[in-house]
Amino acid sequence: MADHVLGLSRSDRVVVLGGFPLLGGLIGWALPAVARWVLQLRWAPFGGPLRLVERLDGGWGLAGAVACGALLGAAIGFIAVHEALRVIVGDEGLVVEKGDSRRTVAKSDVDAVFVEGRQLVVLDRESRQVVRDRLENAERPRVRKAFAAHGYPWVDEDPYDGLFRRWVPDLPDLPGSVNALLAARAKALEGGGGADAAELRDEVQKLGYTVRDGDKVQYWRPLVKP
Repeated sequence: MADHVLGLSRSDRVVVLGGFPLLGGLIGWALPAVARWVLQLRWAPFGGPLRLVERLDGGWGLAGAVACGALLGAAIGFIAVHEALRVIVGDEGLVVEKGDSRRTVAKSDVDAVFVEGRQLVVLDRESRQVVRDRLENAERPRVRKAFAAHGYPWVDEDPYDGLFRRWVPDLPDLPGSVNALLAARAKALEGGGGADAAELRDEVQKLGYTVRDGDKVQYWRPLVKP
C-alpha cells in the first residue's frame, strides 16, 4: 500500500509560502498610513521612528517598505514550513521529519498511536513517547485512517493516562537526576525552548520516566515495561 503523509499538505505549503509574503507586503504598504494616524494622537509614543516610517509614503520609500515586508513574510513562511512536523506512515515503519532532523521508527517497535489535543503521540513497547509533537492537519479521523491502513495499533486515548502525576521541584518520589532534568526542562518551557524541552524529555526517558505538558505544568510517570 502507498505511504500516507501526515502534516502540511502541498496546498497548505503553497498557501503559507505565498500568503505570508503577501501579508508582509500589505503590512509594509500600510505602515506609513498607520504611522501617520498614530502621530495624530496626543500620547503618540516613539515620535522619531514613527516620523521616519511616515516619510516612506510614496515612491521608492513605499516600494522598499513593501519589499521588506514581503521578504520578512517569506522568511517567516519558509521557517513555518521547514519546522512543521511531517510523518510518513508506511508498512514497515514511520519516517519523522522536522526541521533538519529525520529519523525512523520501526513498525514492530510501535505499541500505541493516538492524538492528544493537536499532538501526535507514538509509544514504543516500553511506553516511551518516541513521537510527541504538534501535527498540522491533525484531525483525528484522518490520522487514525492513515495509521489503521498500515496496521498500526491505534488507541483513542493514552493507555497510561492514569499513571501521570504533577511534577513539583525536588519531588521525593523521583531520583535527583530526574528532578534536575525536569527542573531544567521547566526553565526551557518558560523560555519557549521547544527543541530543548523535547531533548530533555528524551533524557528523562533514558532514566526510566516520561513526561507530558499541560497548561505550562509538567506531568510525569514511570515507563511501563512489558
